[in-house]
Amino acid sequence: MEWKNRIENLYACFDDNEVLWHSMHVQKLTMTLYATLPEVYRCKVDPVDLEVAALMHDIGKLEIPRAILYKPAKLDEAEWEIIRTHPELGARALDNIGIPSEIAKWVLYHHERIDGRGYYHLKGKDIPTASRIIAITDTYSAITMKRAYEGERTHQNAISIIREVSGTQLDKGIADVFVRIPKNSLDRCRPTTIVND
Repeated sequence: MEWKNRIENLYACFDDNEVLWHSMHVQKLTMTLYATLPEVYRCKVDPVDLEVAALMHDIGKLEIPRAILYKPAKLDEAEWEIIRTHPELGARALDNIGIPSEIAKWVLYHHERIDGRGYYHLKGKDIPTASRIIAITDTYSAITMKRAYEGERTHQNAISIIREVSGTQLDKGIADVFVRIPKNSLDRCRPTTIVND
């Protein structure tokens, strides 16, 4: 079986509605952003591979204890250390089913920061373009989604935060494109269901 056919089996592993909704949201946001990016970015990333990476970016969270993932209070440092393992866990899961290492690498580095203060301390252009794209859509989704322990914030809240961290946490060039996408286009990226038919 070719690796692309294995995605369906891995997708079925999502047994957590919040992780699934967020992953589907990030996938749709990512492809909306990709379609609006200048060619200088798009030429560096295969869109099919990008879509797979966006959908699977948080699959490692399925191995994080739910008591930590959904703790209704501030995490302590030991719990944060566990949360920070999810990109590595996700990349390993993708490697285990034979998904190309490039996609697994994008998943591994989706929490890197432009200023080098991310999980693995890659900096600027050393962070893969696809990871820099997903970092922005992941941030937007995380801010605007409703969680068990926190209400959703508005589109404008998210855009303001993305502008504020542009150039330090997030790639400024890509972020500048994202914040210009009309709100109604981003609203259409919200999954209407989390149930697999």
